[in-house]
Amino acid sequence: MRTKDSRPDPTFFILFEFSSSFSGSDYDSESEEEFKSNYEVVGEDGDEKQADDSVAPNVTDVANALANEEPFEEPSFMRILDLKAMHAPEFPDYMSAKVPFVAYGEFAVGMEFSSSEAVIKAMKEYTLRISVDYRVYESELLTFYAKYTQYESGCDWLIRVQRQSHCTRATISQDHSKLDSNTIAEAIKPLVEADPSLKVKSVIAEEQSKFNYTVSYQKAWLAKQKYVEKIFGDWEVSYEALPIWFEAICHKESSAVVHFETMPAYQGDDLVSDIRVLHQVFWSYYPCIRAFRHCKLVVQVDGTQLYGKYKGCLLVAVSQDGNNNIVPIAFAIVEGETSDAWHFFLSNPRQHVVTRDGVGLISDRHESINAVVKRSHGAWSPLRAFHMFCIKHIESNFLRKFKAPYMQKLVVNIGYSRTVREYEVRYQRLRERGEAYTNWLNRISREQYVLVFDGGYRWGHMTTNLVECINLDAFIGLGLGH
Repeated sequence: MRTKDSRPDPTFFILFEFSSSFSGSDYDSESEEEFKSNYEVVGEDGDEKQADDSVAPNVTDVANALANEEPFEEPSFMRILDLKAMHAPEFPDYMSAKVPFVAYGEFAVGMEFSSSEAVIKAMKEYTLRISVDYRVYESELLTFYAKYTQYESGCDWLIRVQRQSHCTRATISQDHSKLDSNTIAEAIKPLVEADPSLKVKSVIAEEQSKFNYTVSYQKAWLAKQKYVEKIFGDWEVSYEALPIWFEAICHKESSAVVHFETMPAYQGDDLVSDIRVLHQVFWSYYPCIRAFRHCKLVVQVDGTQLYGKYKGCLLVAVSQDGNNNIVPIAFAIVEGETSDAWHFFLSNPRQHVVTRDGVGLISDRHESINAVVKRSHGAWSPLRAFHMFCIKHIESNFLRKFKAPYMQKLVVNIGYSRTVREYEVRYQRLRERGEAYTNWLNRISREQYVLVFDGGYRWGHMTTNLVECINLDAFIGLGLGH
């Protein structure tokens, strides 16, 4: 049976049938015991209950009886592998045969049913019509197997129906089980050595061209990571090499600045003696220190979360030279963007790198940074420095507060005002749309976000885009940007 749907229905075929003549008198009992035996499913061991309660022979006795003192020699047919015979259909005579027309509801080999329910319905109607009963021995999703209840008493009638699957895989996997990550890692060795930031999709393309198999993204990523670890070391090796690396920097260039802070190590609640672990570290290369002498007096700072086995935060300070080149000047790895971490970071460049006065400091409105500026004892306060905010972060804060997707553009325009008149017009325009907007904005000193009132300490920079570019480049350099 076929439906109009383009996808064929699962089809059930009768594979074989043994039958002999029997009459309705063979089954005329109306006892309760006979009634309860209908549709009884035999257990997984396949044994039927014997009427006389006879005991099955012991397996060991049967094995001993069948034992042969002569050594076993396999027959010739067991030494010959006939592949054609192995894949030959079980019932070749019926593979191309048409479904026969069955008169008077008789079953025939090759009959086709639309579902297992249709098979059971036909079985019930058939046995009711001829006044016989059958017992189900297997009723699964793919097969249905039943015998006449008097099967071993003069009738060998049985029926087996098997589902013919029309299902095919939607896609064929082009991966190979033997093409594991270790094999791929060896194959991409020259590529990773030339470019450690090699993208995973490039690894997949390389394997496809070399082995003619398209490996999964996960396998390609794992292969790349394995070879990167082989070249540069894993997490533990890199962490252990950090003090040696900084020592080498200072040995090579004595004017470089490195400042470590460690803390005690604990195992559970117990203090581990004679062992300390890294808490935070600041460093600045001497070329960066020397380059800042020729840069604009503006510094942008920002933090980026680190991911991997060892968590933390990378804090970076950048400036810009007269040719608009971005110049990173200081770095730190800390546990997070806390007040103590920002104090550790900002105090070091003020002491070793940004030693001139009249510098502009641009950051987001993070409370930890504001707190550090206030307790810097004048190091980052006027007249030595002027702290200002990124207009993009103010825009984001405004949108989070008011959920007004059009109003935040007015806030940005106010920040970019180059004349007092321009500022007043834009400020009044925002106030007309709601005093709540301007009341929120008044909490921020206009010298910290409006270009016309910055005193020239911004050098035209309204955002922290310079430092954000450095953060992105650092992650791509580590192979983490994709």
